[in-house]
Amino acid sequence: MNANGSTDEAQNKADELLELIQKNPHKKAMKFYYDLMARIELERGDISKAIEYSQKAVSLLSHQRYLNYWEQAPILNTLAMAYYKFRDWKNAREIYMWIISLTMGRIDCGDIYALSYYMLGKIHEQEGNRALAAEHYEKFLSLWKDADPGIAEVEDAREKLSGLKSQ
Repeated sequence: MNANGSTDEAQNKADELLELIQKNPHKKAMKFYYDLMARIELERGDISKAIEYSQKAVSLLSHQRYLNYWEQAPILNTLAMAYYKFRDWKNAREIYMWIISLTMGRIDCGDIYALSYYMLGKIHEQEGNRALAAEHYEKFLSLWKDADPGIAEVEDAREKLSGLKSQ
């Protein structure tokens, strides 16, 4: 989504989704609408609204033992990113730790699982915990050791880890 056209288009899709969900007997499907709205608000820069929508989405998640375990990591990731952008390191860290603790919930979302280690490294670095930052960057890089070249997060993690180890 970019600043104007794409967020407007995303909002139209969110409105269509809301209409469909309201006709659906499974009201927990609202988590998809809330998650989409949180992503739209993140793109618009309204972090507080994004957090509000995202918290609603997370509150509707089922236990990861159920068949819809695949939805957990992406919806949790939206909330974690909103907290991160709000500079709420404590809550962002808790949600990223929740993501890496998922068992079934990370099966189809290995990218989000791996990126959670990267984000935890960034959070620990912001908090001044260099040892934990390095540990999380190392775990992220070990998971993505065969990643395609040019992935920004991989390059950034390598640079940050190198800097942490040289100081």
